[in-house]
Amino acid sequence: MTTSPAQAFADAAAAMVNQDDVTDTLANLLSDCAELTSAVALGLMVKTGSGALELLSATSHVTEELELYQLQERTGPCIEAVDSGEAVSAASPAEILDRWGAVGEAITSAGYESVYASPLRWHGVTIGALNCFRRTTEAVGHEEVLLWQAFADVATIVVVQATELTVRQVAGRIDAALEGRTVIEQAKGVLAHYNDVDMAAAYQLLKARAAENGVTLTVAAERIIQAAAQR
Repeated sequence: MTTSPAQAFADAAAAMVNQDDVTDTLANLLSDCAELTSAVALGLMVKTGSGALELLSATSHVTEELELYQLQERTGPCIEAVDSGEAVSAASPAEILDRWGAVGEAITSAGYESVYASPLRWHGVTIGALNCFRRTTEAVGHEEVLLWQAFADVATIVVVQATELTVRQVAGRIDAALEGRTVIEQAKGVLAHYNDVDMAAAYQLLKARAAENGVTLTVAAERIIQAAAQR
């Protein structure tokens, strides 16, 4: 049966919940990404605690060698994505060669004609990158770019959440989430009162306020409550 994006992400989520082996989870995730997109090979690079970059997973030995060569030469699409915190792409063999010299030659010699690298970000910090190698120069569609970044985001969560939490720590996170929910409910009450609307409409106002200011619902709610307290 062909894997779907929903199934791939559901499998990764189930693996995290069940505390499955991280290496195996990432290997399956990269394999699913190769099946679902035009990338025929993928490599995953992450930062260690000391800030050094290391290869964490790859779909093949050839891909592994290309990733390690990037690390050795300190250049390449994956390195650029980590350094810039932004997606990096090269759409043709000529561009790959022009941008990355010997590393680019290694990439094209392996039969890859275009590459795309998506950053792994955690709370605004880039902790690695997902490198996607393609055997085509066909233009990459917006939906595929979104899918690659989604796989990178899931890989980020798999890596970050790898440490097993105690029951007490899980309870602490649940309590924190509930506190956030309480703040949102209070803000809805404030908005409902001052705008003479019901709670459903107040929630829509809260969402609109958060979007307008580019902040989370919790932050928007806290600001509303603070402003009401100063009236």
